[in-house]
Amino acid sequence: MNDVALPPRVSAVLFDMDDTLVDSERAWFAAVDLLWRESGGDPTGKGMLGGTLADLVERYLEDFPGTDQEWVERRLGELLDAHLDAGVDPMPGAPELVRRLSAGFPITVASNSPSHIVEAVVRSLGWEGYFRAWLGTEDVALPKPAPDLYLAAARSCGVDITRCVIFEDSPTGASAGMAAGAFVVTVGSAAVDRGHLNVDSLLDPRIVNWHPQPWEDNHA
Repeated sequence: MNDVALPPRVSAVLFDMDDTLVDSERAWFAAVDLLWRESGGDPTGKGMLGGTLADLVERYLEDFPGTDQEWVERRLGELLDAHLDAGVDPMPGAPELVRRLSAGFPITVASNSPSHIVEAVVRSLGWEGYFRAWLGTEDVALPKPAPDLYLAAARSCGVDITRCVIFEDSPTGASAGMAAGAFVVTVGSAAVDRGHLNVDSLLDPRIVNWHPQPWEDNHA
């Protein structure tokens, strides 16, 4: 798989957010850890790479049946917001990649995080001028691993998804990208063999030296 070359032409580049562009998975795991411990439970194994807030609520209700679902959603959201408010850092190589690609193509964020969190993270890093759109779970009918988020991201750019490149770090997200029909780059070890190309980080020379040209017909 790692002998596969990045496409020489693209119409748009679509990014996952958590642990692909920003180091935010630790905030999710910290919020989950605290929620379970507050209730006297064991948080081991409750965090979900690439999962959604709804997935975590469902897991909590399995461990603590009878708990009010709205309370769980609200409390988990509060804990997550608190940890994210402390600040998130870009993943190595992300700022440079975002700036370089956005100069030649529309780029978007398509995340399994709640939509308001996606917007808050993008704005906190001052990246709102680079992205055509930033999408979260409330913006589509189905979250990843369904392809909805990436199909919506391509539509926001007015391009054909098959001419897009997706960057993902999780098996869930890679499955969504493959189902959508894009070229999928997986970053890190969690989703090796789930896409077309795997790199250790965005500092991989194949990413740093990637300068694709736009398709002449850039319409979906």
